[in-house]
Amino acid sequence: MPESIYSVAVKETPVPVRRPSSRSRTRLALLCSLLLCAGLFLPAPLRAQQDKDPMSDQEVDQVRELRDQPVQRIKLYQKFIEQRIKEIKEIGAHPKNDDRKAELRAKLEEFTRLAEELQDNLETFDTAHADIRKALKDLVPATSKWRETLQAPEPNPVYDFAQETALDAAQSTIDQARELQKSQQKYFAEHKDEANKNGTGPG
Repeated sequence: MPESIYSVAVKETPVPVRRPSSRSRTRLALLCSLLLCAGLFLPAPLRAQQDKDPMSDQEVDQVRELRDQPVQRIKLYQKFIEQRIKEIKEIGAHPKNDDRKAELRAKLEEFTRLAEELQDNLETFDTAHADIRKALKDLVPATSKWRETLQAPEPNPVYDFAQETALDAAQSTIDQARELQKSQQKYFAEHKDEANKNGTGPG
């Protein structure tokens, strides 16, 4: 299992260690209860997937290499997320067998975790006053397309919860990216000497 990217230190703009939010813990507890009550026990491959980092070893290494390049790092997260979106499309809206349903659930969960990591990075770099406007220019229109793909799969108890959580993560990413785009335009209009820099790190 690759070392989680949360533990990677950022030299100029350190990305904080991410811990599960109270909302995530509550949802996970609810999911476990529902599965037990309904008797919908997950197959072994899917249980293993839940414990895995959402990124491959190669993807983790790529993110590490860009720890001090905010714009490129955000673009890389966008690339990884859109790869999962493509894979969700390829599975289709009507997965028939259990393996395909489990695969869809796994990809939805990867999307959610990557979206949350992206949001953490956006917040950290913005707090550090890193100029990420170039990344946001591409990210904002891209995020608006994610929900359409995530909404496409037909309802199914195997992945309903993962789908709902992915849709929430997509919407919060959309909202955050749009808000940051506005706030960054305002900040760098008032601080022109800091434009195109990676920031000084949180105070």
